[in-house]
Amino acid sequence: MVSEQFLAELFDETQPIVPSTLQQLTGLSDVEAITFRHEWLAAPERRRAQVLEQLALVAEDNTEFDFDAILRIGLDDEVPEIRVQAVEGLWECQDRWLLNRLMQMAETDIAEPVRAAAASGLGKFVLLGVVEELRPALVDQVEGALKRIIDDLDEAPAVRRRAIESLGASADGEVNGIIRSAYHDEEPELKLAAIYAMGQHCDPAWLPALLRELRNPDAAFRFEAARACGELEDERAVPALIDLAGEDDTIVQEAALEALGRIGGDDAKLALRRAAAQDDPRVSEAARAALEELAFDENPKPF
Repeated sequence: MVSEQFLAELFDETQPIVPSTLQQLTGLSDVEAITFRHEWLAAPERRRAQVLEQLALVAEDNTEFDFDAILRIGLDDEVPEIRVQAVEGLWECQDRWLLNRLMQMAETDIAEPVRAAAASGLGKFVLLGVVEELRPALVDQVEGALKRIIDDLDEAPAVRRRAIESLGASADGEVNGIIRSAYHDEEPELKLAAIYAMGQHCDPAWLPALLRELRNPDAAFRFEAARACGELEDERAVPALIDLAGEDDTIVQEAALEALGRIGGDDAKLALRRAAAQDDPRVSEAARAALEELAFDENPKPF
């Protein structure tokens, strides 16, 4: 049972948050959640945000911890930034209640960043539909909500972008048309979403467009195109990705190296070994990580 004293200290801004004590908050019962909510509502905004931030860090280190009851409370917070934190913290949750809540938030929350985060969060339910782990009727509801957002020309581009990205993995026959429309839109956010979705949709017909975007003067487009090429795992992209791995923008370099690790092949492996020997620690680390993934794919460890 979580003590009221612990909660009082947790929300006391004069006290440091000790990460090792936060495991007490895993798997809260309904009664404990009510007590937590009472303290939460009385706590300062900054402290509530700090608590969620620390819980996210603890959960990264131990995925067995279950803070969903707390994050569910965070979804109702009056501060948009905290609602965003809560949505992002629930990235592993696949419960029906969250599906319904994210659809509602994606379409009706008053804050644009929250709508964008919720639209992004719906992507995991689209993926569950692809692997047939979500009932078709629910898949239709999720994809229908995302399509309404995409079709709403009054909606902010950032929100429509996340909806397009989430829908990208869908097997729905309309998705290629949605990607095509977004790719030719004048709004950069939508074009970036389309490039991301090309990789998620895994249709090799998009490779020529991605190869063009690998040469885009804008680094953001090169970055998304490199990641999408990695998702397609088409060896025809390897020469362009090797060139991209040698450019000055480190973020783009890392994306290109990761993509080479996903695609594989002798040329990709040689380029990764060269990059791993570079003096730049970020580049060499990214190359080594890609080589490790490539080695695992070639010789997966038995369970």
